[in-house]
Amino acid sequence: MGLFAWLGSLLDQLISWLGKLVAAFLEALILAIQAVWYTAIASVLISVFGAGVVLYAIFIAGAIAGETLMEVWDPRYHDSKPSQVFSVRQAPQNSPLPTQRSESNVVVLEHWAY
Repeated sequence: MGLFAWLGSLLDQLISWLGKLVAAFLEALILAIQAVWYTAIASVLISVFGAGVVLYAIFIAGAIAGETLMEVWDPRYHDSKPSQVFSVRQAPQNSPLPTQRSESNVVVLEHWAY
């Protein structure tokens, strides 16, 4: 599965969680993630977790307007390997995402390294 198919799957998971009303926000967020995926995110995830593994992620609104935080971890090693947190600062301003980790929904990242 290529990056675009993976991002489409991620978008579908987020829309099913947050609802159709926030589809425009989510599409803009996916475009912002796509712009930095290979250079700033995938390379870090590969170095920390390796390629070809299934990862979990949550998305929460950042403290700054237009910032979304993406926290990623390997569910096999949740007790021994720290998660990686990425700040997407070019996200849309009006975020419907929760501000607390406990309110977020876990999404599955499969085939993300291709």
